[in-house]
Amino acid sequence: MAALALGASASAAQAAPDPMLDEQWGLTDVATGAPEAWTQSYGNGVLVAVLDSGVQLNRPDLAKSIWRNPAEVPANGVDDDRNGYVDDVHGANIKALNGSVEDDNGHGTHVAGLVAAQAGNGTGGSGMAPGAQIMSVKVLDANRAGDSSQLAKGIRYAIDHGARILNVSINGDGTSPDLDAALTYASQKGATVVASAGNNGRDLDLTPSYPASSAEPSVLTVTATQTTGNLLSIANRGLRSVDLAAPGGHILSTAKGSGYELREGTSMAAPFVSGSLALLAAARPDLSQSVLRAALVQSAPRPKLLAGLLGSGALDVAAALHSVLPGDMWRAAPASASANAAAAEAARLEVSAKSRVRAGRSATVRWTATGAERVVSWRVLLDGKRVKTLPGTASLLRKRVNRPGTHRWKIVGLDAEGKRVVSAGRQFKVLRSR
Repeated sequence: MAALALGASASAAQAAPDPMLDEQWGLTDVATGAPEAWTQSYGNGVLVAVLDSGVQLNRPDLAKSIWRNPAEVPANGVDDDRNGYVDDVHGANIKALNGSVEDDNGHGTHVAGLVAAQAGNGTGGSGMAPGAQIMSVKVLDANRAGDSSQLAKGIRYAIDHGARILNVSINGDGTSPDLDAALTYASQKGATVVASAGNNGRDLDLTPSYPASSAEPSVLTVTATQTTGNLLSIANRGLRSVDLAAPGGHILSTAKGSGYELREGTSMAAPFVSGSLALLAAARPDLSQSVLRAALVQSAPRPKLLAGLLGSGALDVAAALHSVLPGDMWRAAPASASANAAAAEAARLEVSAKSRVRAGRSATVRWTATGAERVVSWRVLLDGKRVKTLPGTASLLRKRVNRPGTHRWKIVGLDAEGKRVVSAGRQFKVLRSR
């Protein structure tokens, strides 16, 4: 039997709950099965390479998750391991040929947080695999610009330094011989390149995007869903070209600097899948990436909302873990956790809001709860930011909203100890004033 990767991470997660976890709808049982999966694995020790704009290395939610190159001496100005990159202690800057991998855009830091932000540290939220390690491979500049040659070199660097899960939230309309060769190299080395499908709202079967449209078995292509379960309007699709769907609308994660921010797109969906592969790899280190990829794809439920849009269905990492941890390999959840889960399952919350309001006018949100007698207060959030805390008897809030665009209410019911009993959300649009 394979050893399960829980240990210290599990006790840490219980010690200091993350205050923003309730705002991360992609980490719920309904969205991805993450809470059930965490009873088996936190992804401890699994290395995930983030090929992006860099990663902010000193963030409290990420600092302990950053990979260290054991063959490199920090800040000595020497290429100690003779790999062509000077001082690549935590990863490589592919263009500059050094270890300067700090994020000067913010995109990579957001992605990294979705993969492996620390859980149970009382700060921010969590990643899908909070015990995993992040290797930062900087292939994009401050404007998120790069080219296929840099991406190809980044893929080879990550694989040659031990990564077998590579998150590539990058898209381009064309490919190149060196990128094709790098993706073939990934297949030969038993790696998985988790590629975002892209945000053009198009069918990749008709108009490809790369590396998402590569036919290499190493490439696992991910599109994005919103909170309703529908495909995100901007997300690319494709029956033959897209493998999985994962949360990608209004996704909260680490921001460059000290805060947290909402982003959306298939760039946000891909790291949910990368993190899921890390959970599987930690739980079953004896299985190959091809087997773990197949577990994710074959266990994905196929809701009618996604019918005809992609080759498989929506990510369910708990189902995938059940498929690779059969019978007595599945660790039973503690009795208290089971009781809490049952209580949460019994509680229901319905949230309603006018779908469209004019900028500068008040938006109204209403909610109705059943089976939530333990709720003593309601926390109301708008676009991930707390608006107000109301008593348990409340069921309505009005707030003036000025910024046009899509917004999202989140209602969280808390018990006397401040623990979540029930939560739900609702999107609405603010139209420009006439």
